[in-house]
Amino acid sequence: MHNVSSPQRDGEEMEWRLRGGLPRRATLLKDPTTLFIGAAPEGINDMPTAAYPVIPDLTAAGIVVDQQPTWLIPAVEDLERLRAMPGSVDAGEMRSLLLRLFLRDSGLYAIASCLSPLCALLLTPFLTRHLSAQDYGMLTLLTTTLALLGPLAQLGLGAAFVRLYHQQVSGPCERHALLTTLTLLVAAFSLCVAVLLAILAPGLSRLLLHDADGVPLLRLAALQLFLQNMTMPAFTWLRACGRAALFVVVSLFNLLLNPALTFLFVGIWQWGDVGVLLAACGGYVGVLLCSLFLFNSRVRWHISWPLARQLLIYGMSTLPASCSVWVLQLADRYFLLAFGTLAQTASYSIAYTLGNILGPLVITPFSLAWYSALHVLARQTRARELFGLVFRWYCIVLLVMAFGVSLLANDVLLLFFPPSYTLAAPIVPLIALSNVFFGLFEFFNLGIVLRGKLRFNLLLLPLAALINLGGNCLLVPAFGSMGAAASTLLAYVFLALLACMVNQHLYPISLDLALYAVGLLLGGLYYVLYQWLLPLDQPLFHWLTTASLIVCYALSLWLLSLLSGWKRK
Repeated sequence: MHNVSSPQRDGEEMEWRLRGGLPRRATLLKDPTTLFIGAAPEGINDMPTAAYPVIPDLTAAGIVVDQQPTWLIPAVEDLERLRAMPGSVDAGEMRSLLLRLFLRDSGLYAIASCLSPLCALLLTPFLTRHLSAQDYGMLTLLTTTLALLGPLAQLGLGAAFVRLYHQQVSGPCERHALLTTLTLLVAAFSLCVAVLLAILAPGLSRLLLHDADGVPLLRLAALQLFLQNMTMPAFTWLRACGRAALFVVVSLFNLLLNPALTFLFVGIWQWGDVGVLLAACGGYVGVLLCSLFLFNSRVRWHISWPLARQLLIYGMSTLPASCSVWVLQLADRYFLLAFGTLAQTASYSIAYTLGNILGPLVITPFSLAWYSALHVLARQTRARELFGLVFRWYCIVLLVMAFGVSLLANDVLLLFFPPSYTLAAPIVPLIALSNVFFGLFEFFNLGIVLRGKLRFNLLLLPLAALINLGGNCLLVPAFGSMGAAASTLLAYVFLALLACMVNQHLYPISLDLALYAVGLLLGGLYYVLYQWLLPLDQPLFHWLTTASLIVCYALSLWLLSLLSGWKRK
């Protein structure tokens, strides 16, 4: 189809030539940067002359087209900056952008992720008063075993599902097939692991629990493992499709049902550890009933074997990292039992849970938002500055929370737990500080994620796990609980430092490491001052001193942050 020129268009182009410019097509040929000038074709007669530089037409002088001068267009070497051009933000919008991203992405999911560990933490004083130290130590080891076997039976399929859901499949039919395939795989592997655990219960009871009477508990734990894993597809699907409100509702149903059954079975009927496991199974059954209702009303069941293969390939690649995290966080319980007693293991577990409160309160919500927000932030022209700002405030929150937990640990243990559990209070600051370094590791993953170098985590986490195992072998026989806590801290420090070096190699950004180091030093000085004032033991003075030190530490970090910002300007 030939283009037919109208008299009006010819008149516009002639008028434009008389004003010293070129018609639109010639302008784009000579200066492609005019493509980025918004709305130029519509208001062509109203544009100022200076907006379009004059390019002389030398054809009449006998100079052919390919020999006429053209504009020198600079090469764009930074492709990331080119991709970031449409989404740039100015300095005044940076903080609002960060708040909007993190609140939007973490808000409801953070509520659900925090409620489950906090509910377990609130149940802990109740359990320690209705179970003996030996029974609670056995329950701790059962929970530790399930924390390893559960993710192994899932084969990392949850992370693989989210990746395929957003990157590989499209349309309702393929996504429903993906969900159905995930459910089938999780059910098959979880059932195999649960049956194997039930069969091997007599030998595992003597090996893991040092007690031949733990066979019924291990078989109940096998049932709990299967039911717990069967709830994973529903929660993963709700998160992947962005149904945050429904995700929270189902989570709350489990969180309300489990404590209610625990109070009934343990507090009223006095069933001990058996009641705790049965209450957990009851909570998971409630979630399964809700998920079956959701699936039947919204999902068309269809199995795809090619998708099953992709799920297994990607999911199994995450298992080394999952096992390494388990070693870092939970393996020390077995060392304490091997070189100590069930009561000592129970006391350590209580103190570890208290020191680990940074996980559900700060680190888990941040991680849920971080892995979604970092891709959005990376597309901004000032991405590295935004990442530096996130690091600064994230460090401040982590340090203040760890300092507060360290100061309040002894009071919380005395207030809510039997006196025998307060012996492990000195390990709480070490565990809280370990969580600070683990939170920094979550941040330093940004370079690995943005560059697609996930294989680095297959190296970093196992190395840290080996350091933790070696530290437990050397320190637990000599120092007991303090040795286990020190091993955990040493492993997390190594993990964070190594991840920082890898990130600075893959995606270098300006980090306030000096602010972080000074903040750690100040926290140590404030903690020493607190320990010096503690023997005065006057309740009113004690609580005023504790609150004042926490506020002073937070203000000190804030002032350090302002000073660092002024130096950058």
